[in-house]
Amino acid sequence: MDEKARKMKTETYVEEAIVQLLSLKLRSGSSMEELIAFMSKCVATAQKNLVGTSKSQGLDIHRLGSVLRAWHTETQFLAENGAPKPLKRNGRSSLCTLVRLYYPAKMYEVVFQRLRAANLIKRFGRDTWLPTGRHARISQLSYETLEHLSEGVARYVETVTGNVTAKSSNDVLFERSCKVTRLPPREIKFFRAYVAEQATAFITAVDDWLESRNAPAKARTDGRTAGFYAFAYVDKD
Repeated sequence: MDEKARKMKTETYVEEAIVQLLSLKLRSGSSMEELIAFMSKCVATAQKNLVGTSKSQGLDIHRLGSVLRAWHTETQFLAENGAPKPLKRNGRSSLCTLVRLYYPAKMYEVVFQRLRAANLIKRFGRDTWLPTGRHARISQLSYETLEHLSEGVARYVETVTGNVTAKSSNDVLFERSCKVTRLPPREIKFFRAYVAEQATAFITAVDDWLESRNAPAKARTDGRTAGFYAFAYVDKD
């Protein structure tokens, strides 16, 4: 997928997320006048909260995660002790070889720079590299963040809407939530740690299941996108 196609995909997710949320607002009783006023307020707030960041090509955070996962699981990229093997940038069984499992060869340099800028890889010795973790976590505001967030919102609204309008229980997808409104501040750090431990175990299990059944990147298939989002939240101080 070239840069133009990736940007169009991200724009589509952003549009879907906004349209679905506005549609729900209309269904809940808002008038068109109220909706337009609401949108104007949102645009003004977005401008006010604008944070200047450098532009970044959208590389799909999940695909970046697949690169790191393969580094931890694929035999050719593992050392004798089963840990990720330090890789040179180019050559046989190199970082280039690994990246090309998920991206076109012409995108290797862009992907490498993104992995490095996001601290997803680290230098090991003079000319080899290692992953800093098994999963991709982008800590900067970037195009990957926009793509990840907009797809997540769009997919969540899509799932909820599909579930409440499903004609059969077989068409219902998993969607659950839990919340309390009086959690003592002293418990927040324990909540963060507990959720991180439990959710990481669950999301890793789902990821392993999906990856083991996913068709190879270069395979011709009519397969569909499937995935799972999980997140926690805590009120700001």
